[in-house]
Amino acid sequence: MKIGIIGPPQSGKTTVFSSLTGLAADGYGGKDSNVGVVKVPEPRLDVLTGMYKPKKTVPAEITFVDLASLGTNDKLTAMTAQLADAEALAIVIGAYDGADPCVALDSFLLELVLADLSIIESRLERLDKELARGRKEAAAEKPLIVRCQEHLARGKRLGLADFQPEELKLLRGYQLATLKPGMVLVNVGEKDLESGVLAKLNPMAEAAGLDAIELCAPIEAEIAQLPPEDRAEFLADYGLAASARDRFIRAAYGMLDLLSFFTVGPDEVRAWTISRGTKAPQAAGKIHSDIERGFIRAEVVAYDDLIAAGSHAACRPLGQVRLEGKEYEVKDGDVIEFRFSV
Repeated sequence: MKIGIIGPPQSGKTTVFSSLTGLAADGYGGKDSNVGVVKVPEPRLDVLTGMYKPKKTVPAEITFVDLASLGTNDKLTAMTAQLADAEALAIVIGAYDGADPCVALDSFLLELVLADLSIIESRLERLDKELARGRKEAAAEKPLIVRCQEHLARGKRLGLADFQPEELKLLRGYQLATLKPGMVLVNVGEKDLESGVLAKLNPMAEAAGLDAIELCAPIEAEIAQLPPEDRAEFLADYGLAASARDRFIRAAYGMLDLLSFFTVGPDEVRAWTISRGTKAPQAAGKIHSDIERGFIRAEVVAYDDLIAAGSHAACRPLGQVRLEGKEYEVKDGDVIEFRFSV
């Protein structure tokens, strides 16, 4: 999963990147993005590792891409290519040194809307030219693009519109920022923690279809670079139940409606991330395209059943190991062995 970190200038975006990844990052004088990969905390993976004692354990990962600060419509439009493969956006809004986060969020969301509107209007111009040449596909596509134009002209994110799956598939090819799910990261000063900033911003974020969490980026960046055994005490000193990284990851899984399944064995125990509703062959494709192509069956046991019984062998006489076919929707916590032939 790849998350694009964006936001207005001076929002503390690069410090937020450091707080989420634990990596030191340079500010921007050039065009390059900061990239960091984070392992997803998964207690169930630790339990399975203890049970199977594999040669290696592989957690799921999230890639954070810290994009150069965006401030004008031209810059936003130029950055859409860098956002193309991001599955979601983390929008950093500064709320320190007297900054009004509501004004900043409203302004930045409008910039995103205008950038998408520019893309949509350019597409409409091309469609009209194609219609003049008699291209039938353009006639089928134009009503969708017009709907997008009308929605954006009202200042609304495309993520709030109601699209059919085939329409979404088409629109994703246009690299539209407001179509992507997103989360607002409210970057507050240390003295403003628990001051009600988040409560003030939440109604605006919710109206835009965005979740929001609060963090103090400098503190969280320091926490992220501590040894794991020292983090709990540091968090407690600031009255924090969990780090911004852990809170963001949990929220991101909810925002994107993601779940985890596991593969186990003496060589490797691994967590895999998929969208809820993914069927068994497509889940197998996360491991390797050959497994999806040659999918026969999935041997499935629920994580809770496996832990309660103590082993796959103990689950079998209890009828807890199931053979599932191509229409099976993988559930959170499923431990799966795929059978395939190529």
